[in-house]
Amino acid sequence: MDFRLSCFALSVLAIACAIPTGAWPAPAPANSYESCIAVIDKNPTEAFEMALAWRDRGGGLPAEHCAALALIALDEAGEAASRLGTLASRTDAGTLSERAKLLTEAGNAWLLANQWENANAAFSAALKLTPRDPELWTDRARASAARQNWTDAEKDLTNAITFEKSRPEIYVLRASARAAQGDKPGYRADIDAALAIDPTFPEALVERGSIKLEAGDTAGARADWLQVLVRAPGGPAADAVRTRIELLEVHDR
Repeated sequence: MDFRLSCFALSVLAIACAIPTGAWPAPAPANSYESCIAVIDKNPTEAFEMALAWRDRGGGLPAEHCAALALIALDEAGEAASRLGTLASRTDAGTLSERAKLLTEAGNAWLLANQWENANAAFSAALKLTPRDPELWTDRARASAARQNWTDAEKDLTNAITFEKSRPEIYVLRASARAAQGDKPGYRADIDAALAIDPTFPEALVERGSIKLEAGDTAGARADWLQVLVRAPGGPAADAVRTRIELLEVHDR
């Protein structure tokens, strides 16, 4: 039985969470932007209309940005991504970091729209502006993983680790990329590295359980997976291990 968790799949599915809705530095009154953003969760259609009306009154880039984020909430991720990319090229888009943020949001929106090449292009453009950002390297790796380009995904995750060595999730993602290429020693080394940083990291525990199961340690696998249910019962890792534990029980009968 192959129970290995596809951590990249989980990450891509959760990519909407990576699109921030924080305050935008702009000359317009701060509460205008914050008010627009606050409406998105409650009524994205109203937020979109509010943003357009504010834009027509001279709201500028902050108004356009709110409109784009509202479109994501309205399941119009492709249109939102296109707008965010256009915003990043404007002369009033701000500093290099702020432009990179817009391109990153565009890339994540392209991922939501299942347009992997466009996502890769947006993240690549952002990396030219802020090449030491581990989050960006990780995001581009997700775009590569979505196309099953595991070699490029691994390279980008290695770069991410170069700039941020204390985040277990990056090691788990690289482990999945290595596993997809048949690199079992590298896969196991990354899971060990993730658990050395955080012994309770759910996705790493799922993977270690799979490693134990492959070695014939059914009890050890079950123990790791039960720990996931205790520590993170509501997350995607818990959903994965519930299925695995059920299969173990069927197998043991």
